[in-house]
Amino acid sequence: MNREDYIKALIKSHGYTMKDFAKLINMPYTTLLSILNGSIGGAAMDNVLKICRALNIRIEDLNNLADKMGTDEPPASETAGIDPQLLKLLQNLPTEKQIALKLLLADK
Repeated sequence: MNREDYIKALIKSHGYTMKDFAKLINMPYTTLLSILNGSIGGAAMDNVLKICRALNIRIEDLNNLADKMGTDEPPASETAGIDPQLLKLLQNLPTEKQIALKLLLADK
């Protein structure tokens, strides 16, 4: 999963549509779509800051968060001792629900 897909999923996991989120951060909807359908790395820094602030993530962590979400199959060391049926259910959740669950269960 790339950074743009991660942000899209995170927006959905917070319960927003793309239009609602664009309004929330006071950004034109078309600008938000351009950023998320193109490359967040090429976006104006103030726009990236608006997105990150609204989602309560730091820009510095954006790459790390997206990288952590990038694998479809977790390493065997992470799944040892987990009920295989539960693991299969979790893997079959849509991406935005997986992110929402991870955020809910994350150590704060």
